[in-house]
Amino acid sequence: MKWIFLVLILVAAPTIAAWLKTKPRAAPIVWGLLGFLPFVLGPWHLSVAPYSTAGWPGYVKGWEVSLLDAVAIGIIFGTRDRWPKPTLVFPFLAYIFAVLIAIYQAEFGKLAFSYVFQLIRVFIVFLAVGRVVVSERGEKAVLTGLVLGLAVQAIYAIVARAGGALQTGGSLGHQNLLGFVSHLVLMPAFALFLAGRWQRIAITGILCGLIVVILTASRATIAFSAVGLGLTLLLSMAIRFTGRKAVLGGVAIVMLACSYPLAKASLNRRFETQKMAFFDEDREREAFAKAAHAMISDHPMGVGPNHYVVTANTQGYSARAGVNWQSSSRATNVHNSYLLVAAETGYFGLITMIMLLGSAIWYALSTAYRFRRKPGAEVLIGVGCGILAMSIHGLYEWMFVVYPTQYVFATSLGLIAGIRSRYLRASTTAASKARVSRQRPAPVSVNRPDEAPA
Repeated sequence: MKWIFLVLILVAAPTIAAWLKTKPRAAPIVWGLLGFLPFVLGPWHLSVAPYSTAGWPGYVKGWEVSLLDAVAIGIIFGTRDRWPKPTLVFPFLAYIFAVLIAIYQAEFGKLAFSYVFQLIRVFIVFLAVGRVVVSERGEKAVLTGLVLGLAVQAIYAIVARAGGALQTGGSLGHQNLLGFVSHLVLMPAFALFLAGRWQRIAITGILCGLIVVILTASRATIAFSAVGLGLTLLLSMAIRFTGRKAVLGGVAIVMLACSYPLAKASLNRRFETQKMAFFDEDREREAFAKAAHAMISDHPMGVGPNHYVVTANTQGYSARAGVNWQSSSRATNVHNSYLLVAAETGYFGLITMIMLLGSAIWYALSTAYRFRRKPGAEVLIGVGCGILAMSIHGLYEWMFVVYPTQYVFATSLGLIAGIRSRYLRASTTAASKARVSRQRPAPVSVNRPDEAPA
């Protein structure tokens, strides 16, 4: 059955490409899948692993291929629009190169390559999103897909809470992962709302985002979502202040204020049930960090991607750091994305990861300021603030390396690259036309014989 599904996925790519060439008007339906599918690949079983390592304790369980990969490849070859400018391509490739080099430090090369294979798939999605977002139709389709994906997670979260769950991760499996991903959708939706664009999409994204954030009952998720929303509001009003935006901003503040009691009640309910868990969790984080620092000190080039758990246990780092002997503790990673990347891929991997995140935030916000009178500028502010919130959240969670986060992150990078490329080309075209107009000689007036000179 696995191989049949793999063949179907492989056949889907050329089929989608051919369909897009013959029915370009219906393309937004396929484009929207780029934003939607990352939220449902796991629960809906839309991926298959030709080389499976289900028993491996790392965060990648083999060389997987998903329906999203086929959609992305089909879009790349089936879209007729011009390629976007290579914004963020080189920082992304630099990070992949750093991870590839770190494979030689790994004890099991094939298992380490699983993460490289995942990054290559994520890079393809990034290219596909950038390819379609060079048009405004593509931008709307991708944002719609992201919001619908988060809406599905909101439904899963509500059902889980109704069933008595204190914390819910929707269908992604863990509340911290759901909170991590929600930043990348909630902030762009809020920016759309402030700009007055595509209000149904924006309001749906905000409401579903708040539901997800509150029901995770995660301190970090709630705190960093509030910071991201506040920063989005400030930057949006700073680059282009309007009375309408001020009113919408006030409405948004009221909505957030109304959601505060719900968030507080969610946290209180968790605290009353898990009074000691908060303290134990903080001590556990310190022990994980101690183990990771020791690993980095002994292996500055890294221990190999997808190898942290095995190395921490087999080489005694977790034991010496005092990590709890429970399987739930010994089978997970250090709760810090940057320490995890540094431990597995060394300082080179950490530097390239920070370069990628920093470049994404810089390009998003600088492009928004440069083209602040363009409608897409607001989306770029939301995307930039979402990545910033996720980056800060990464100091407390290791979820940056798992595929749901990376797929949605790749979608954010594609939005930046596509919107930036669209406005740069429009600016270049306008400048060229103005230059040609200035260089064109003025018409010479010649008097006819029967006319007196002026």
